[in-house]
Amino acid sequence: MITDIRYNAVMVEDLEEGVQLWKDLFGLEELNQARGNQFGIRAQMLGYNGQPVIEVMTPAGPETALARMMEERKNPRNPKGEGVYMICLEVDDIEATIKNIEEKGGRIQREEGNNNVAWVHPLGTKMVFLELQQRGAGGMGAAGGGS
Repeated sequence: MITDIRYNAVMVEDLEEGVQLWKDLFGLEELNQARGNQFGIRAQMLGYNGQPVIEVMTPAGPETALARMMEERKNPRNPKGEGVYMICLEVDDIEATIKNIEEKGGRIQREEGNNNVAWVHPLGTKMVFLELQQRGAGGMGAAGGGS
């Protein structure tokens, strides 16, 4: 069962520009050092009082899944393909949640060595990419900060 929304992730062409926009608009603070990850994403987590709110992401290269998604989203009103990328949901029992999703035809991706996090492929959720995090487990998205 979903117990909370942990944070939302947005994709931008320029990480520094995107981070500054969210900081200026909402007074968010940087929660960790911006860094890359194994999925080809550079990211910066922003929030208030140590609590994540928005993760700003940019592709580390043109062949990444994030770059492909941004390319597919480009249109005259959104020439860079920027926008909402993912919603991170906290769940009370990640294994039961994964089993339920898979039984209903959903596709799950897991990170080796981390049983507290899983991702739900957007083709099974009307094109909404979801991250699932076990309640009580740390973690702050692609930007890091625990797991």
